[in-house]
Amino acid sequence: SEYVKDGGIAVIRGDYFYEPLTVTFTGGVTGELVEVEDDMIQVRVPAGAQPGPITVATNFGETESEFWFRDNRNLLITSDPWSGWWGQDLVVSGTDPLAINGNFIRIKRSIGSWGWTEWIGGKEDALATSKNLPDDAVLNPAKYNLKFEINTLKPYTSNRIKIMIGQVNGPDPNWDVEPYFWEPPFDTKGQWQTVVIPFDVVVAKYKTNWGVRPQGYGVKIWFHGPGELDADIAFDNLRVVPKVN
Repeated sequence: SEYVKDGGIAVIRGDYFYEPLTVTFTGGVTGELVEVEDDMIQVRVPAGAQPGPITVATNFGETESEFWFRDNRNLLITSDPWSGWWGQDLVVSGTDPLAINGNFIRIKRSIGSWGWTEWIGGKEDALATSKNLPDDAVLNPAKYNLKFEINTLKPYTSNRIKIMIGQVNGPDPNWDVEPYFWEPPFDTKGQWQTVVIPFDVVVAKYKTNWGVRPQGYGVKIWFHGPGELDADIAFDNLRVVPKVN
């Protein structure tokens, strides 16, 4: 997970992690090392850690991460505050023990096979975040990733999730062939995990009304697929961010 609360354990993967070693977060604070292996560091996140890159330093030099810890850039779906057409009844307070970044969305219900379940999002004029998608991401999607944090309190074993970004009505994209389909199975075993999908893969089949939109971008995230799902899924921080800082 790229979102870990203060005091929680963040896992950093790489190579040549040889002690003595320090992990410094944006904000200038250093984390407490919990475990160090050649290709993995476990570090306790210190108070004062801010969104931004993490720097790992050893006697051989230092490297800044390509990703941002707690990345708050280009958020398309957030519940701080909630906006949109769908999902308001699913918002959970940031004081909930599961919260990692303020409020989040949690869906706990039975989802029928091939039944439209409108989950999160809305038309561009309903989303406060509708103008957060950079033009460069639309024009050069291979340079970007779509990311979000998810926690499957029950395994995501069936059905499927459709993701569409752009114009969400009048005329709609063809929802049978144009969306990005995020398919099961997926199981985080009750822990938050960051999902990373190359943005060019997400938009590969987008055609209808896809392009730079000065008026903003609607977002639809719906369940619609084969198989009944007993869902208990928490979700936060849908964003499109550069692959490399």
